[in-house]
Amino acid sequence: MIYITGDTHGDIERFQDKSLKKLTAEDIIIVCGDFGFIWQGGEKERKTLKALAKKKYTIAFIDGAHENFGRLRSYAQEQWNGGTIHRVANNIIHLMRGQYYTIGSTTVFTMGGGESEESEMNGEDAWSGGSLPNTSELVMGAANIDLHGGKVDVIISHEPSSKIKSILSDQDKLGTMASINALNAFLEQLSENADYKKWYFGSFHIDKRITSKITAVYSDIIPLEI
Repeated sequence: MIYITGDTHGDIERFQDKSLKKLTAEDIIIVCGDFGFIWQGGEKERKTLKALAKKKYTIAFIDGAHENFGRLRSYAQEQWNGGTIHRVANNIIHLMRGQYYTIGSTTVFTMGGGESEESEMNGEDAWSGGSLPNTSELVMGAANIDLHGGKVDVIISHEPSSKIKSILSDQDKLGTMASINALNAFLEQLSENADYKKWYFGSFHIDKRITSKITAVYSDIIPLEI
């Protein structure tokens, strides 16, 4: 079975939830960005990844706005369920941007990336660049959706579409204006043109059902039902 959760930011407690003890090698947890377990390296980080690698289930994640993108790119690429991944460990994989996977009988489209505070302030990302998808990644994503007739069961992204980002930013207690970027615009077009059943995104650190099809996820671990 597929489960969805939000930004983990390197906190292993999410994977120590009692409800996960029942999971088997047939199960997969997808993290909606800001995975955070591949950061600066060091002994503590290696021990944490080793602990995650002992889990029976598969841990799959898209990248978010706060990742060490240079380190992510250093992992070998391979094909997995119809799309390209970075293999971190036997059971830990990075689902790359603009990819289309078939997991069991469920089709999944992934688009990681987001706008970090560092990129906004400095004009570049502090962790080796690449927090936002480039044009080729967006074009690849659109092509992969088109290749499958515009249909996909589940969309996984870190950021939401521009419309939803504006709504959630308006509801923010600080009243901050939404920063709409090319990724949000791409996701808005995707929401209007793709035939999908469910969409999950992270970034906002809230657990909230936006519509019957779209859910913002953070600490919840949601079993996928479509």
